[in-house]
Amino acid sequence: MLNKISVVILSCILSLTMMIPTSSAIAQSATPEDTYGDQYKPESVSVITQTGQILYQSNDDKVTDPASLTKMMTMYLTFDAIENGDIKASDKIQITPDYEKMSELPNLASVPLEAEQAYTIDQFLRQITLESSNAATLILGEKIVGSTSRFTNQMNDKAKKIGMEHTHFVNPTGADNQLLHQYAPEKYKKERKTQTTSQDMTILMQHLLKDHPEVLTYSSKTKDNQFDTELKTKNLSLKGERFDLKGADGLKTGTSDEGYSLALTSKRDGLRLNEAILNVKPFPSNKAKNERHKIANKHINKQFDKYEYRKVLSEGEHEINDKTYHVKNDLYDVVPKKMKNVKLNVDKKGKAYVSYKRQFIKGTHTRQR
Repeated sequence: MLNKISVVILSCILSLTMMIPTSSAIAQSATPEDTYGDQYKPESVSVITQTGQILYQSNDDKVTDPASLTKMMTMYLTFDAIENGDIKASDKIQITPDYEKMSELPNLASVPLEAEQAYTIDQFLRQITLESSNAATLILGEKIVGSTSRFTNQMNDKAKKIGMEHTHFVNPTGADNQLLHQYAPEKYKKERKTQTTSQDMTILMQHLLKDHPEVLTYSSKTKDNQFDTELKTKNLSLKGERFDLKGADGLKTGTSDEGYSLALTSKRDGLRLNEAILNVKPFPSNKAKNERHKIANKHINKQFDKYEYRKVLSEGEHEINDKTYHVKNDLYDVVPKKMKNVKLNVDKKGKAYVSYKRQFIKGTHTRQR
């Protein structure tokens, strides 16, 4: 029977936003030792859920060079500009002789461009996700705000806004500014490389996917053809590629003299995991280039083996901690597969959450559906 207190509580509908206490900083790694050995051991690894729950970390706060993973921020700002109506995906950009020279820079990935040709914003985005084109990235930055210096300023502003506390961008591409020569942003020419951490890269992935899920229509593609030039993905964890990972649909590879990096996202049965793996060495090495995919796949598979996204509470009346509540919609959460009986609590604001030991990246918490 409901007592008077319970009746009052019953009239309140539990919020469908899961609220989990978050730490003031990203959790330190407490995960088992890796088994891939020191030869190809990444500098840094971070695996989180799309809702920000930390599943695995290794040197996640080590500041290092992300190389072309930087281009995810350029894509982010490009999608922002499209959403705001500043540009359209169908807008065409005429290739100038200078842009043609830009695409011919040595030691940098770029799709060859010819003066007088015209490419759409959409085509440049495909060049970035498939071939990691540095020229396409620089051209987009210039198109959106008029100069790559101002665009890089916007990249750093966005990084601060979304909580990338250990990141500093020096150009839109992630390349060493010395390799960009005269095309390096004027304001940042004296700085050589972008600096970040794997935890910051997963924060970027989380926000990019949340705000612009359309990025997956680009990052999941494995080939394209533009002006008789065949474009092919460098992400070998995508479906049909050499290291095909179940559910993988993005996001970006990176290569520099510091190693091989990968921002990998995969979704299975309603659960999306985001991983940043930075600087698998040695460089140059085709073996290390391939190992980044194998190592990243291993981490993703291990976490999918451990966790699942499932219904933890059905809509209707429920008794939690000796009080009766009415739940408006089914409650879903990420829980360990071994957890058969979930413990539910309600916070002071009347919001329900599943109680078990876990941590989240700063400023995030789980969400219910």
